[in-house]
Amino acid sequence: MKHHPLVTFDAPYRIYLPDEFFETLVNGRPTWVKAVPLPPVASVNASQVHGQNVEIAHDIFGFAGRTRFYVVLDENIDVNGQGWKQHICQRDNEIVELALNAVNRLLAVYRDQDVNKIGMASFHVLELVRGDLSDISLVVVDDGLNLVPEFAVSWPGFRSICVGDAVLREPNVVASIRDRLAKGVETPIEREILTSARNHLWRQQLRLVPIEANTAFESYTYSALKRAAPGTTIPDSRDVFNKLQELEKVLFSAAAASSMQFNRWFDPELPGWKGLLSTPLKQWHGNCYELRNKVIHRGYNNVTIVEATAALADTKTAITMIEQCIITLVP
Repeated sequence: MKHHPLVTFDAPYRIYLPDEFFETLVNGRPTWVKAVPLPPVASVNASQVHGQNVEIAHDIFGFAGRTRFYVVLDENIDVNGQGWKQHICQRDNEIVELALNAVNRLLAVYRDQDVNKIGMASFHVLELVRGDLSDISLVVVDDGLNLVPEFAVSWPGFRSICVGDAVLREPNVVASIRDRLAKGVETPIEREILTSARNHLWRQQLRLVPIEANTAFESYTYSALKRAAPGTTIPDSRDVFNKLQELEKVLFSAAAASSMQFNRWFDPELPGWKGLLSTPLKQWHGNCYELRNKVIHRGYNNVTIVEATAALADTKTAITMIEQCIITLVP
């Protein structure tokens, strides 16, 4: 009889699958995941609904209930050996992370494939991070899912939220929020896309990060060009390379007119991206632009946390560099 780790935890929204284990291949190894619906967390004076056939469209906050996931890992544990309990305890966070990866794989496929009876897709289903989880436990079971006695690791879950003193923000932050709200100032689209990229990085949806970061940069280059040269005639359909070159010309002319220094971004003697001279733009191009093309055009699905982090960070650095040039050089 073989024995395996079994991890359980609750997620703050409900998905709708049969009460059975789904074999889930993660990094070439099978894992078995089951999703069981639970009632909502009890809350005083809160409206709640729950029932076997209750479904709320886009139930992000779990008003129809939560989901308890059971995850059996394809790892054999010799319960007759010495020190196996201590070994499991030393790896408890690693094992929970493996279970979470398997659940996120199930959720990604569910989000892509699920359609309810009135034709609504489950695009609201978010992949989970550790902070979303409650009532986490780690036990060991045999092939018949019988528990090995006298062993369990658990992390107590939240049952209620305590409301204390508000967190105080700096006055300039509050003033900026108040001013933008009163004046109806729209948030630039590139900032919203960068925020979305950060969310995908946080949620470990890594292959989406370079796509959104690059989209944000391309959007920014055109808006920056329109601000630096309001009368520009370059069409918005031109690619990002041409927009950067046009913006470089505008900034070079502005620097010359005011007798200020401007370090050129491109070497005019070298064609295309080979002529990049600017370090921030080189890093954006290598770590974001090319990674985005690899994902989109070559089907690269194994973006790492290091790659995704660099794609986002270098995009923000390149935008900051260009913005500083505009602030410094354009009257």
